Amino acid sequence: MDKVMPVVGGLASVWAAYKVIPVMYRWELIPGVASEEWWARAKTIRYDHYTEGIVYSPYDTGEPIREMPEECKGKMLLKQRRGGWKLQSEMEE
Repeated sequence: MDKVMPVVGGLASVWAAYKVIPVMYRWELIPGVASEEWWARAKTIRYDHYTEGIVYSPYDTGEPIREMPEECKGKMLLKQRRGGWKLQSEMEE
């Protein structure tokens, strides 16, 4: 029994890995590994939209957000010439 149980545990682990690893690959849960779907989507992203007023959001809704949400306005941290940081809303007078 002492020799059989490690073999059974190893076989169960291999079976679980056989079932779980493909799902982890498609859901991009393996660090440093990207699926084919990720590469296909990455080719369609235009990273130069920041000059055209596109605001990036954490969700891909299809249509880009072109206006800054109200809750985000004035929240940019600005570095001061003499050191330190201030919010953009504190700078505007």
